[in-house]
Amino acid sequence: MKKVLGIMAVVAVSALMLTSCGKKCNCTRYEDGKKVAISTYDNGATKFFEKSVCTDMSVEKHQGYSVVTDGKEVSVEIKCK
Repeated sequence: MKKVLGIMAVVAVSALMLTSCGKKCNCTRYEDGKKVAISTYDNGATKFFEKSVCTDMSVEKHQGYSVVTDGKEVSVEIKCK
């Protein structure tokens, strides 16, 4: 009985460690300094264990087209954390 309880404890702790380590990644899109949209990379299959992988998806300010107004050029920045 002690072996069964020991094995169950190890399995429970292992499952807890594996599921709690991976984090989701939120990327916020700014157009002309205003928050427009937030994308979350957490579809159940993608988990980030290294924070730098998420933050490296950030994009510095550049000129691009708006997702709100078709054809309008705006200053676009994407910050991921």
